[in-house]
Amino acid sequence: MLVHDLFFWYFRTIIKIKRKRVNIMSQKIFFWVFLSLSSVSVSSWAVDPFTAELYQSSCSICHSAGVAGAPKSFDVDAWQERLKKGEDVLLNNAITGYKGMPPLGMCSDCTKEDLVDLINYMSQKQVK
Repeated sequence: MLVHDLFFWYFRTIIKIKRKRVNIMSQKIFFWVFLSLSSVSVSSWAVDPFTAELYQSSCSICHSAGVAGAPKSFDVDAWQERLKKGEDVLLNNAITGYKGMPPLGMCSDCTKEDLVDLINYMSQKQVK
């Protein structure tokens, strides 16, 4: 079941509960039970399929293995030092190139927003 379907089911059920005038505490309990049973991690909700596709076609070439000093994808420790520099510095490095990385990486069609999404995607633990 897709995350979208789970949310749709959840909110539809909440509306039914509210119509029956069930108290707030019961709604909160239902919400936490729903989250625990859904077996979908919260971080996976943010993964955009387009970003994952861009990563596979452009970034994974170097970042999957850490070629030429590139931080390995999904290795939080490898990205931690770079993330401390701030999003603007990382974005500028991605746009202009940095050390062995060519300008825009291997994604000449990427927008600034795409690059930010890719940086966020690669710097997080991989959702399985």
